Amino acid sequence: MVSVEPLVSALKVPRAPASEPPPAPPSPDGWKSRVYPRREALGAAAAIFAVSALGVFVTYHFARQAQLEAVQNELAQLARVVAASIDGDLHKTATGHGMEGSPEYVKALQPIVTFHRATEDVIYVYTYMLRDGAVRFGLDSAFLYKVPGDTEDYDPPMKVYDGNDPDGRRALETHALTVNDEPTVESVRSYLSAYAPFFDSRGEFVGVVGVDMWVRHLDERLARLRRIATAAGLGLVLLSAGAGLIVFRLRTTAARAAARDHQAVIDLAAAKDAAEQSSRAKSAFLAMMSHELRTPLNAIVGYSELIQDEMNDRGETALAKDVGRVVHASRHLTSIIGDILDYSKIDVGRLELVSSTVDMAAMVRELAELMKTSASDKGLVLAVDVHPSVTAVHADPVRIRQVLLNLIGNALKFTDQGHVTVRLRPSPNLPGHVVCTVHDTGAGVPADKQSKLFQPFSQVDSSLTRAAGGTGLGLAISLRLVEAMGGTLTMRSRVDCGSTFRFSLPAKAA
Repeated sequence: MVSVEPLVSALKVPRAPASEPPPAPPSPDGWKSRVYPRREALGAAAAIFAVSALGVFVTYHFARQAQLEAVQNELAQLARVVAASIDGDLHKTATGHGMEGSPEYVKALQPIVTFHRATEDVIYVYTYMLRDGAVRFGLDSAFLYKVPGDTEDYDPPMKVYDGNDPDGRRALETHALTVNDEPTVESVRSYLSAYAPFFDSRGEFVGVVGVDMWVRHLDERLARLRRIATAAGLGLVLLSAGAGLIVFRLRTTAARAAARDHQAVIDLAAAKDAAEQSSRAKSAFLAMMSHELRTPLNAIVGYSELIQDEMNDRGETALAKDVGRVVHASRHLTSIIGDILDYSKIDVGRLELVSSTVDMAAMVRELAELMKTSASDKGLVLAVDVHPSVTAVHADPVRIRQVLLNLIGNALKFTDQGHVTVRLRPSPNLPGHVVCTVHDTGAGVPADKQSKLFQPFSQVDSSLTRAAGGTGLGLAISLRLVEAMGGTLTMRSRVDCGSTFRFSLPAKAA
């Protein structure tokens, strides 16, 4: 077992004995090299803007793709319908040179003309054939029917298509349905094309029918999405600027506090007044920032959940899933802010604890039930082992729940296979105490890095923590909370053998 007493000293400011002279003051400019308010504010604003802008871009991309796929599916179905109505045998005999206007040509043309007249937003309906390696026209509905306002002439049978239409050629070569990936943009309108194969009475391939559809409704929906994305971008600029201003004020406050602390080392009398003033300012600032940060974040979560429910009701599941990512990210950001504010309160001695009787066994079982879904999602076993003689403890129920959530959550987060076990036992070394042990079968922590575990903002492996999420404050907060409730927190770990965290709390007298 590794003692945490050396780690506790890293979280506390040592005081020199009264009989000893004060330490020599550091260099007058030493504190300035550690605080860069403008640089840190710009970095925070840029990071928030980059992450948020990426989220908006991804959301817009998937929303646009969903709208485009819906139109492509509709157009593909229309192409299949008109292909099924074409007489392949008649088509082969009615599409020779000079056949336009003949009774056979008009008869073969009737199904696609009827389809063209009956289908809104269809611009052209025509057939392609592949002859001597060239794409040639067969039928063209424009011979009998033109969209109002269209001045294009019809294409006679067997005319070689001299444009660039890779999707049409691919449909002719593969005998398979093909739809444009993106709309074709012209000066008058934008349209999508689909090509469906049709066959003669013997099942032999004859050609493909092309359907060009005006996508004005898609353009309107995409324009509305672009306006929303633009408005979101402007909102992100304001949000990033506000966050940068908050960070600037925070770091400026820290810089000023550092300057006052530096001066306090030189002048002990002035240090006392400066420390009290800094403590009051920090407490007031934290009280204000707790409201200013959490209130808009809760609003973001609430409105995002409403938008997600609306998207689900409309059947737009892809967009709802993207909004769900916003909800998850906002909740994660709220948790991070809560950790920072909790540690700040502990650091200035403003954390208030409520001592009451806590049924540890019931609490552990309840938390295990809540977190078993997270364990099962990773294929882990979350086990609870409670000794029958375990009694209640004296502790703050909210804070002891916070400690348990942090330890069990960390075990699940950094364990890829095996199990996580939570045990409650009477303490063998401390009579009148209950010991809670959280053991996992994760990768473990190297011995040379274990001293970093309980240090604030410290991470043993930044790559793993960045992938799993976290601030590096959870264990530091847990240590201080357990000590404030009269207990101790220790850990032991071996590489490839997992880790074990153990804390004890005073038991309630029988």
